[in-house]
Amino acid sequence: MENRRSFIKKSGLFLALSALPVSAFSKLIGLSKKPESVVVRLYVDTARIDNRNVNASCNFGQDPSISNEEFTIDVNLGDTVTWEGVSSNAPSTDVVNIVSINHEGGKNVFDKNVLKGNGETPEKVTGTAITKTDGGEKYKYKISFTVLNNGTKRNGMFHIDPKIAVH
Repeated sequence: MENRRSFIKKSGLFLALSALPVSAFSKLIGLSKKPESVVVRLYVDTARIDNRNVNASCNFGQDPSISNEEFTIDVNLGDTVTWEGVSSNAPSTDVVNIVSINHEGGKNVFDKNVLKGNGETPEKVTGTAITKTDGGEKYKYKISFTVLNNGTKRNGMFHIDPKIAVH
């Protein structure tokens, strides 16, 4: 045992390993971060929303100073992202169905240009991030959703355009 310690000290191996950044060392020995499940929740004022006030009637729970267009979903490579909608004013009677997620700009970080809903009620969309965004760039996606007020569809299809960054 003493010979091994002596070899490590003399060879400089200890110094070289201690100089590696933690992330590089964890990749070197196979301890990279496990993919996670990320839920992106869209809150909708289902009593108020119409095609003229979509952005004023929706949010992702972000600080009010951040617009929906500037809101960024931050995920890691391999993470599974699920978009779901919730009525902010009548969650027991109104339904927000996330119908699709459409790639709009930059590199597509998912395996398809259009991720479709699961067909359930409330409808959700799920996708796995398979490509990193370049240099911390953020790419645009369009969320398409419908609203049911006590079972009655309200004003057709709505759209909102946040960003995504994959690290």
